[in-house]
Amino acid sequence: MSLNYRFGIVSRNVITAPDLSMQAKCLYSALACYANKERSCFPSISTLADDLNVSQRTIKRLIKELKNKDHITRVGRKLIIK
Repeated sequence: MSLNYRFGIVSRNVITAPDLSMQAKCLYSALACYANKERSCFPSISTLADDLNVSQRTIKRLIKELKNKDHITRVGRKLIIK
């Protein structure tokens, strides 16, 4: 049986950010698992919601939180994690 593992690199700045919610840190970690070498990714909101077992509305709120704290940026449909 072949298992498909995904790994991502998570910035220590995100992990230790006191002003970032635990859910936002979790979303950042999920985004890191989708990111390519350029640190960009484009999973759908519904995919992220399914991965983290939360609503799509929650994902949108958490993306906004990460953007406001300058941990990610959006370029078109792509999210770029820092």
